[in-house]
Amino acid sequence: MKKIFLLLTLIVLLSGISIAQPSASFRSNDTNDDSTTVAKTKYNSWDAAIMLGMENYYGDFVNTQFFPGGTMKGKLNWNAGLKVKYNFSRFFGFQGNFSMGRMAADEESTSNYFETKVTDFDLGVFINLTTLLAPKKYNKRWYWDININYGGLNYDAELFDNSDNSLGTAGEFHSSISAGSELSYRITDKLHLGLDLKVISTGQDLLDVVHKGRFNDSYGHLSILLGYTFGKQAEAYRWNPMDDELKEVWDAITKNSDDIDTLEQRVAKLEAYHGLGAEELPDDDNDSVPNVFDLSPDTPEGTMVNFQGIPIPIQDTTEQGGCDCSTAPGSTLISIFFDYNRSTVSRSDFKELASVAQYLNSDNDAKVKIVGHTDSHGGDEYNKKLSEKRCDAVVKILTEGFGIDKSRLKVVGKGKSSILSEKYDDVNRRVDIVVE
Repeated sequence: MKKIFLLLTLIVLLSGISIAQPSASFRSNDTNDDSTTVAKTKYNSWDAAIMLGMENYYGDFVNTQFFPGGTMKGKLNWNAGLKVKYNFSRFFGFQGNFSMGRMAADEESTSNYFETKVTDFDLGVFINLTTLLAPKKYNKRWYWDININYGGLNYDAELFDNSDNSLGTAGEFHSSISAGSELSYRITDKLHLGLDLKVISTGQDLLDVVHKGRFNDSYGHLSILLGYTFGKQAEAYRWNPMDDELKEVWDAITKNSDDIDTLEQRVAKLEAYHGLGAEELPDDDNDSVPNVFDLSPDTPEGTMVNFQGIPIPIQDTTEQGGCDCSTAPGSTLISIFFDYNRSTVSRSDFKELASVAQYLNSDNDAKVKIVGHTDSHGGDEYNKKLSEKRCDAVVKILTEGFGIDKSRLKVVGKGKSSILSEKYDDVNRRVDIVVE
């Protein structure tokens, strides 16, 4: 009863710690959103692991209680199990364990030996030591915890002499208390590989059939585990993700760093050409806009461009109204540009989208493609989704704001597969509206 009381007390104390944790900050994914109620960042909380290893016996048949405990030549002490964890926070959580195994050991003084089959299960709490000891190190590769559990076990044991004659049996269902530790390494965001150590006190002295009255029998597991983290979120509590407030600051730093890098490149080019007249500056595409200022450096010769070297759409003489641009298939009507890592359409771009709506309203058979792009920062999968979000934002304005039938809009998210400029990321973060 004392063990049970201590375990329950520990659970209550840990629960109190979690309640006392400061709540995560709230953050918005839209810099133009002035509302105070926005989505809270979520993390993956569940993970499960399969385990396979050796059973370690500690009892009357062994003289030492250190690893690996009692064994017997010619007998394999093995264990297999399943562990499920729920990470309540970055620091601790709850777990459930189920395992089954077999062990045997012999006694040198009598040459007797025993064999036991054991099945056990329990529930417990664990503390994430890697996060507790290094709370400011985020998205770690290593995970280490300690845990304490309460449950039950069922064993079926038989004692033999050196001639393999049975000397008796023992077996029953009994409550147990255990303590353990897990050390694992993150292979991918979902998979981890590690070691699990656990020592189980049976609370009685017949696990090996022999009752000597020295101490209660116990046993343990040492297993290799392969785990999987469940959930659709990008990060998991297990690896200590960055909290919301710091992530907001980190995103701002990343964006500012990107802008500063772009500015430094432009300043360096201006310094390189310092003292040259406009007619002396290189202009590879002969559009009268020097390379250092040209946002579209590969414009076909003869194309009309603006002061940034971007082609100016030419009015199609067959057009009856709408946007002031070519309507030949494959022509780009307009481009909508976005801030770093954002998918919000600026109010200033609504007028551009109004011209697209005019074009579609002037020709009931006309259709367009909404083609999303990103810059080269980040992974392929993330950028693919970001480009699709940008497309969806444009489609929403055209359908809900201007009443365009969604069937006339085809969405294509290209991610970072079609970079327009290797020098200027701001022109890569865009959505092109192209005539079908």
